[in-house]
Amino acid sequence: MFEYFPLLFVAFGIVVIGVSVKGLIGFQRFAQRALRVPGVVSDVRTTFSGRGEGLKATHRPVLTFTTVDGREITTEASTASDLGVGNATEVLYDPQDPTSAMPADTAAGYGGIVAGVIALGIGLAFFSAFSGVTDVTTGSGSSGGGPAQCEIRQADGSFRPAACPPGLDLDN
Repeated sequence: MFEYFPLLFVAFGIVVIGVSVKGLIGFQRFAQRALRVPGVVSDVRTTFSGRGEGLKATHRPVLTFTTVDGREITTEASTASDLGVGNATEVLYDPQDPTSAMPADTAAGYGGIVAGVIALGIGLAFFSAFSGVTDVTTGSGSSGGGPAQCEIRQADGSFRPAACPPGLDLDN
């Protein structure tokens, strides 16, 4: 069972990459349809998650801005930011739903994709190290008209005979 533990890293990496790519695509779609107007941070709402030493604070600015059609909107940003109260900022907002807004300088994060690739790489490296099969070589019985024989090198360096995988071209 321990030999399959690295697959958890692989699965975690794939999930993190998928979620991050989905978020990045969503951000880019929003940015394409959004309108840009000047605004100001009128408040900052802080939420906490976790417990004890793992307690994490997330700060979301409350943005006040005027839409291109003249409506004044005050709404909590859909993304976290370090902007403080009173800071002027450009605001991106959805013209169909002006309460969906964020500071224009919010960067789309690639950190999740990088973390996913790292987890995926670690999982694959550990899986190959602990899988027990490091090399496959052909034995001397491959030309006798019968089924070809291969040898599998074990992690400890010893070899054991094994049937060759189907489709393995031993003539080249």
